[in-house]
Amino acid sequence: MVTGVSGSGKSSLAFDTLYAEGQRRYVTSLSTYARQFLERLPRPDVDFISNLPPAIAIERRNRVTSPRSTVGTATEILDHLRLLFAHAGEARCPDCGERVEPGTVEAVADRILARHGGGRIAMGAPLPPRRGERPTALRERLLREGYARLLDAEGRVRDVAELSAKQLGALRSSALLLIDRVAPGAPGAGRARIAEAVAAAFVRGDGRCVVVPADGEREIYRAGFACDACGRELPEPVPALFSFNSPLGACEACQGFGRIAQLDRERVIPDPSRTLAEGAIVPFTTPSGRAAQRKLLAACERAGVPSDVPVQDLDEAQREWIFRGERRVWRGVEGFFARLERKRYKVQARVLIARYRRFEVCGACHGARLRPEALCVKLGDRSIAEICASTLLELADFLDGLVLSAGASARVGRLLPALRARVATAVEVGLGYVTLDRQTRSLSGGEAQRIQLATALGGALTASLYVLDEPSIGLHAHDVGRLIQVLRRIRDQGNTVVVVEHAPEVISVADHLIDLGPGPGRLGGHVVAEGSVAQVRATPGSLTGQVLAGKRPDMPRRHRAARGALRIVGARANNLRDVDVDIPLGQLVVLSGVSGAGKSTLVRSVLVGQLRREPERGACTRIEGAEAVAEVVVVEQVPPARSARSNPATVTGAFDAIRRRFASTREARAQRLGPGWFSFNVAGGRCDVCEGAGEVVVDMQFLDDVRVPCEQCGGSRYRADAREIRVEGLSIVDVLALTADEACAHFVEDPKIAEGLEPLRRVGLGYLSLGQPLSTLSGGEAQRLRLARALAEEKRGALYVLDEPTTGLHPVDIHVLLACFDALLDAGASVLVVEHNLDVIRRADHVIDLGPAGGPDGGRVIAAGPPQEIARCAASLTGAALRATA
Repeated sequence: MVTGVSGSGKSSLAFDTLYAEGQRRYVTSLSTYARQFLERLPRPDVDFISNLPPAIAIERRNRVTSPRSTVGTATEILDHLRLLFAHAGEARCPDCGERVEPGTVEAVADRILARHGGGRIAMGAPLPPRRGERPTALRERLLREGYARLLDAEGRVRDVAELSAKQLGALRSSALLLIDRVAPGAPGAGRARIAEAVAAAFVRGDGRCVVVPADGEREIYRAGFACDACGRELPEPVPALFSFNSPLGACEACQGFGRIAQLDRERVIPDPSRTLAEGAIVPFTTPSGRAAQRKLLAACERAGVPSDVPVQDLDEAQREWIFRGERRVWRGVEGFFARLERKRYKVQARVLIARYRRFEVCGACHGARLRPEALCVKLGDRSIAEICASTLLELADFLDGLVLSAGASARVGRLLPALRARVATAVEVGLGYVTLDRQTRSLSGGEAQRIQLATALGGALTASLYVLDEPSIGLHAHDVGRLIQVLRRIRDQGNTVVVVEHAPEVISVADHLIDLGPGPGRLGGHVVAEGSVAQVRATPGSLTGQVLAGKRPDMPRRHRAARGALRIVGARANNLRDVDVDIPLGQLVVLSGVSGAGKSTLVRSVLVGQLRREPERGACTRIEGAEAVAEVVVVEQVPPARSARSNPATVTGAFDAIRRRFASTREARAQRLGPGWFSFNVAGGRCDVCEGAGEVVVDMQFLDDVRVPCEQCGGSRYRADAREIRVEGLSIVDVLALTADEACAHFVEDPKIAEGLEPLRRVGLGYLSLGQPLSTLSGGEAQRLRLARALAEEKRGALYVLDEPTTGLHPVDIHVLLACFDALLDAGASVLVVEHNLDVIRRADHVIDLGPAGGPDGGRVIAAGPPQEIARCAASLTGAALRATA
């Protein structure tokens, strides 16, 4: 277990050293093509690592953004299910509901033997019509081919040679070409003879074989995969048929997405109290919509629709006319967006369409993503879409009770036990409440990490190095014990597990602890303590040891009076069960509950989605008190900027002041160099080879691209002449290498630079280098960087929403985060936090606890009130954790 304060070098040791060297050694076993780049691939800055096994990194970040990626695809459970349905599923005709079985000669022969093993049957084939063929020509063809007998509708055998042309023409549509008459149970009438007759019937009858029992009705057997009762042809049940990522299985209406984009009328007219003349239709107020606004007003005059009356006062027909229009008079708002759809090749059109759309469940597949032919295949009376809509815990129970026939078991082989093992592993890592059809991009960082953990465990690797980044993130204190069991199981399989962790509950069970510090950034990077938990606990200089010994910093609780409240009425997205909840404003409100209880759904999907009118907002009856919120600010665990060139200096605005400072030097003025010349984003003083990136991307084709330092500038981003210009003895490269704390001290007389960097110090990120790429930040650091920007703005009346802000924070650093919350609240804002950390919950003004369990068993408000009231609630698992650690 690697521990230490935030920024002390834990991830650098675990991921940038151990895992990076393990990955590098793995690449040495690849082809010559890959090895030719190894001399350019930077090695970890370490002298020697002995006994390093193959390494697997399981990070906390959720990098998936595709709506096609689901929990089922990410865990590979869906791949196993598709194979199971293809080989053991039972197809039912979508039209008549009859069972559809394979129409091969062997399968049809087996079914005939099973149904008529003790009776006498006649086997025939329909007479397929041929255009222009007269009865006389038909008789000659049948006799020439060796078929001289027909079976009429009454079951009588008729000789073709004795039939007149008129009689043969009358029998043509109802008679059967008699192939054979057999008694399947009699000697000499075995499976081979029946199969031969079936094959002949399929050839002569255009893929149809008709069996006429001695005392029963005709039975039709069809070649291929088709319904014997109604003839509906179905695609062969291959694994691709059950994949929404394949054209063979995806719903044709939504292309496998499960949802269809629709025009969001509430976004088009957000303020119905305005008139059409005042610009009630927002997209018509843009430069590209001004012509449509003029056409609308002219059409209103011709159609008699008042343009000076608020839209909300117009009748239903008039409001419908605004959107749908009228032929030759006005094409409507929908016509305007239909014209934009034809111009999707333009970026402006795509942006405008995305701004005013929402997503509705596909009416063809009802969100199942698959075509009807795939959904009609059942396993245990359930389709694959119904199974994917259930939780992993429900799927485990379903698979345990699944009984297959002897034939299906033989076809499946070891697939079913392997599937059961994968599902059981996913449940063990705490994902039992998650459904297979949930989009991967909607998962928290902790949930995404546990999915990677479940996938890696499914392979049952041994003698490997697992490197994990805070696996306890996203887990309620009630669920941590299960995670510990999983980590021990990996260890017991013969693997080495290195975990970067802050949770004392997980740290206390480690076999070996490495505590880094003593401080963050350049104050860290040293081994403060190493050994067993008892040894680290007894080390005086170890902050982790103090936490393990029960010594935590004093964080007094401040009481604040509420300034009104938001009230969510009838929240019913995902597993929320018609929830009504009050969220006080002007206070620190914490939403708690076990994993999967519905916290993120309530806050991110329902509350934020409705207040922002997002396309994928969660459903609720209404939200009361929204007028008291000036703005909703979501502080996410992703960097404020996605560009690889972004760093703390650029996002805080301090880099602008730094470049102006360099441009004001005597050397720069003599060469007439402006502030832009010192930017690595535009041509000037930046390196011409890497264009200011500091690294060059090497295309590895079949592997991920490799990024290596630029040989021209040595990774400094700037040319040699730019590095010669100095401010107070430092070049632009030297300044970017400073930490925020060092830069504030060095430029103490320059208020522009100091003011830009001060928010970083307030959130405990003063150890970050000014030039450190934001892509290298952890989720917690990225969230605190966003929080720093929020502190700089201090928007009064805003609602700040954070999801597990203690991610990446050592217990002794949490008081810094709480001080930031106090600053926001003192500035007149409100703070709503989704959190499991008990220290934050104790400091809250108001706690809303959801539960009682995850998934279908959650989605209800168990308790609400001050932390003391939650601790007294016997039904609250959060209350139980508060009582246990009091």
